[in-house]
Amino acid sequence: MIGQQLSHYRILEPLGAGGMGEVYRGHDLHLDRDVAVKVLLRGSLADPAARERFRREAHALSRLSHPGVATIFDFDTQDGVDFLVMEYVPGGTLESRLRTGPLDLDEVIRIGAEIADALDDAHRRGILHRDLKPGNIVLTTSGTAKILDFGLAGLLNASNTVTNLTKAGTIFGSLSYMAPEQLRGDADDSRTDIYSFGVLLYEMATGRRPFERDRPEALMFEILHGASRPVRSLRSDAPTELDRLIEGCLSKDPALRPASAGAVGQMLRRVREPAARGVDAEPARQVIRSLAVLPLENVSRDPAQEYFADGMTEALISELAGLKALRVISRTSAMKYKGIQKALPEIARELSVDAILEGSALLVGKRVRVSVRLVSARADETLWADRYDGEIEDVLDLQSRVAESVAKEIAVQVTPREATQLAKRRPVNPEAHVEYLRGRHTAAAASPQAIELALRYYHRALELDPIYAPAWAGIAGCHMVRANRGMALPVEANAQAREAAMKALELDDSLAEAHAALGSIAANEMDLPAAIRSWQRAVEVNPGLTSACTGLGRVYYCVERHREAQEAMLKALSLDPLSMLIHTTVGDAYYYAREYERSLVYYRKAVELDPRFDGAHTDLARTLEALGRFDEARKEYEEGRRLSGGVAGPSFGLAHLEASSGNAAAARRILQELIEARSHRVVSAWGIAALHSSLGDVDEAYRWLDVAVEEHATGLIFLRVHPRIDPIRQDPRFKALVRRVGLDAV
Repeated sequence: MIGQQLSHYRILEPLGAGGMGEVYRGHDLHLDRDVAVKVLLRGSLADPAARERFRREAHALSRLSHPGVATIFDFDTQDGVDFLVMEYVPGGTLESRLRTGPLDLDEVIRIGAEIADALDDAHRRGILHRDLKPGNIVLTTSGTAKILDFGLAGLLNASNTVTNLTKAGTIFGSLSYMAPEQLRGDADDSRTDIYSFGVLLYEMATGRRPFERDRPEALMFEILHGASRPVRSLRSDAPTELDRLIEGCLSKDPALRPASAGAVGQMLRRVREPAARGVDAEPARQVIRSLAVLPLENVSRDPAQEYFADGMTEALISELAGLKALRVISRTSAMKYKGIQKALPEIARELSVDAILEGSALLVGKRVRVSVRLVSARADETLWADRYDGEIEDVLDLQSRVAESVAKEIAVQVTPREATQLAKRRPVNPEAHVEYLRGRHTAAAASPQAIELALRYYHRALELDPIYAPAWAGIAGCHMVRANRGMALPVEANAQAREAAMKALELDDSLAEAHAALGSIAANEMDLPAAIRSWQRAVEVNPGLTSACTGLGRVYYCVERHREAQEAMLKALSLDPLSMLIHTTVGDAYYYAREYERSLVYYRKAVELDPRFDGAHTDLARTLEALGRFDEARKEYEEGRRLSGGVAGPSFGLAHLEASSGNAAAARRILQELIEARSHRVVSAWGIAALHSSLGDVDEAYRWLDVAVEEHATGLIFLRVHPRIDPIRQDPRFKALVRRVGLDAV
């Protein structure tokens, strides 16, 4: 291009290249001035209509006139080359400046305020940037900031799709600056630019980005769900107010970010005023919207007392989780910190919470002592501490008092129903409660032996107190584990679970676990309307019950209510962020909605959390297969098969992969092996039907689906949504089968 002429612009030298095209310094022969010429990538504007739309939008952007924004002068086409002509701004980019390290704090505030002013002017005119990053900020020879490429990302829709960002080998520089809602495809207002601006401020102040990962999927996950380290933890001389401002800009929820870029600019200037006087701004009271209860310490040091400390931890989690205005981390993630020595701010960052509740529990005879301390995650300061003593028969009242005190201390909104629940005095039979706590502690292991022992503890509790409702709910939960994990005949275990759950609810209709058990039973029996009602009631009673959220999500996506499914699964993940299984369920919600790139993010994270779980590798492989990334899929399927120790699933996956990649003969060999294996191990008829579907064997697929119905195969719940059934979905028999299994009722 050097030396060539586009219209009346002579191309002089290259300035750079990016996702939209190549940029050159040029000279306007009519007006005798230097300009920047951006030559768009071929194919960016696919047809005359797209080119005309771009021309109109570029004309509108050319009216944007502000000292902090590079002006667009012209748009034209010559010999099939589309190009934009913009103001040429001598100087280096902020990106090149940041290669030398963080900026002086005065520079951070001055340059930040200049960028804020330019953003605010554009936003007031209804123009968004959508691709704000250091490479799009020029520091002029006089040292002032000027924003490039305003609005172009929206015109070209370049580098802003999840698909482009997760392809193997794709450069994903812009990804680090994208807001969570951009990754979800929900970005529609100026607060998206404010998030990107927050990333710029963070990088200017610390010399690093808030989230840095090697793989795009891992980086996307951190942007969506991770918490950045506070600026002051990386730069101790940063003013507290600057740290707080950047944290606000980086909020996952757009509603919690500053209202406008202008407001950010004003706050930056206010930061500079006290900093110039050598004093820090008065710290504002932290707003606490989320909390984790760490495992209470067993101060008796008697291992036989662990059940009591863990039981009290779980009870406090349950009490606080009942407050809808407060997000409380679930037991599964919280208990991972049992016995772990780690700084509280670091734990809070890993769990993405505002505060930590820690303490100890002691049971001596019939006397209970619980000491608790509420700690601010950001400042690592004690907000409140207290000690509670009482008799074990009043332990539920004690738990409620702790929860009530925490709610008052953090000024969380408590509804009248929640206040009544917290104030309710509920004495218990001390011996029965101890047996119940032992059952809960034992059942958490979920092994066949643990479930049988937990059932004995629960039955012992009922011998001591036949109307102790939580013990009935515990029995229902144990029988559901027996049904779902093949420890007993599903029909028998479901019946036992239903009887116990109904008894629990007769005694106390507010037991979320009993409602959740009824939801699981109904789903197993394909009564999906009943399952939804029970799980919705469970979430209403206890918003923090993750099993009810994931149960709801699974039913929702199985009946094609995909948005609701994703919301339910993401809520469960926010409550249990360290659960590998919940990451796979979020991945499933996107997979069955055919949003394969998004599912990849969560399956990758599941593998990272537990590389030994075969199902995470298989799920990941299934999505890679759907994306046509066959070599990567094969690697994950093989790893899943190695880890499974003979479970049929990974073998089915490899067979589907062979079919997808055109090797039908290999797929049929695996299919025959799986059919023959039914004589000596469990191999799902549903899986065989799905494989016949992938191979185009329509009649055989329906024959095996009939077998699956007779065998009550659990995979049938995916009939309406599984991509592998697509080849036979148009057959007249399909709708009849959907009605037959009850999937048409929702």
